[in-house]
Amino acid sequence: MEKVLVLNSVEDNLHYAVIENNRLVEIVSDEEEKLTGNIYLGRVEKVVNALDAIFVNIGNKKNGFLRLKDIPEEYYNYFSLKKIDKGTKLLVQVKKDPVGDKGPQLTANISIAGRYMVLFPFSKVIGVSKKIEDENERARLHDIAKYISENSNLGVIIRTAAEGLDESYIQSEMDLLANRAFEVLEIFKRKRKAQILYKEENLLDYVLREKLTKDVRLIITNNLKHLETIKKYLKIFIKRPKIEIIDGDTFDYMNIYKYFRELFSRKVSLPSGGEIIIDKTEALTIIDVNSKHFVKGKSQQETAFQTNKEAVSEIFRQLRLRNIGGIVLVDFIDMDSNDMKNMLLEQISEEIKKDKSKIEIFGFTKLGLLEMSRKRTVRSFFENYISPCPVCGGAGFIVSPKITIKNLYQKIEEAPKEAKEVIIKLHPHFKNLIEKSKLKKVKDLVYHIHFTYHDPKSFEITWKI
Repeated sequence: MEKVLVLNSVEDNLHYAVIENNRLVEIVSDEEEKLTGNIYLGRVEKVVNALDAIFVNIGNKKNGFLRLKDIPEEYYNYFSLKKIDKGTKLLVQVKKDPVGDKGPQLTANISIAGRYMVLFPFSKVIGVSKKIEDENERARLHDIAKYISENSNLGVIIRTAAEGLDESYIQSEMDLLANRAFEVLEIFKRKRKAQILYKEENLLDYVLREKLTKDVRLIITNNLKHLETIKKYLKIFIKRPKIEIIDGDTFDYMNIYKYFRELFSRKVSLPSGGEIIIDKTEALTIIDVNSKHFVKGKSQQETAFQTNKEAVSEIFRQLRLRNIGGIVLVDFIDMDSNDMKNMLLEQISEEIKKDKSKIEIFGFTKLGLLEMSRKRTVRSFFENYISPCPVCGGAGFIVSPKITIKNLYQKIEEAPKEAKEVIIKLHPHFKNLIEKSKLKKVKDLVYHIHFTYHDPKSFEITWKI
């Protein structure tokens, strides 16, 4: 798989994109502040027993939400905490960025992430990334994690990037992360006011830590200052990717803006003429697969299978590209064959490996819908770049013009007795839907109608006495 990492500096902002096999699969900007991973000194504002949760002031505009189940037993022991009341001082970490009116979701199971491992000060967890499939390598890395954990009294999870890496590199990073963790704990003990204690790395470091994998063949940037940081992350690479520096906008150079504009559309075309339709609701995302113009299969079942295969690839690309999280339901074209369904699930398993976010597949429901979930911690494309329509409020529809006209007639019937004339302002889309002759039958007045009103579901009336 050919992978290209594109870094684009625009004024003071950094944007990045990931291209796999000439297809855009990720695009992110640092214009929206990311809180996930930040560690705070917080003060309990409210304990809500009915929710088994507490609201914590972390010094931001919105209080964070902390479930009691996200406070490990070791945490209570370490800080000699017996009870949590209003005003209690807590060390917390943002688990999920704020969305809409909701504040950030917090956890007390603090973690410090590096490129090769994640350390947990209040947990004794020992683990190795599931994406490392070689059993011998998993056993080697598990032994390293166990050794580190026993000697540091910290929980350790080895990440995918550590595969094949010499133990010395892992130990070196462990020392660095352990120092960061202990520094945070020391600052926490001294401070009293709600404030940030540890901030995740800047976006460049984050991108290189998370996205610079062994299959990256090319890094494109328009900022010479990036070179030193990039070379730091390339030290352990046996086969290093090529670095290309251009003068200008790298997204324009790689034609990324074209794909970015397509993200605003519900419909995504498939190579053979089919399409997928993506609809987002408050609770879940629904993806519908249609064969549309694709009719080349030998039978209906073959057409369905080929369209569904193309859809799988595109759906998992869109999940990453739009950073869709939560519950996802996919309505594939009906297939009677269980073999076809199993082949589709095998393809899905391969697509999941490309995504760093945790995805769980629950299988097909009785209605034939594929049920799955995808974990994400930062805002989705929709939350970053799309605002609800000011007219419909995000519902996607408004009341029928007939209802609005009916309400207008009712207002005219209630006209003041001394009224002689009336000025009515309506939205332009009423131009061919309203007639003065019908209005006169309701009330014999002089009517002045202007199609200049901004709201298509309402109107404005001014009486002239």
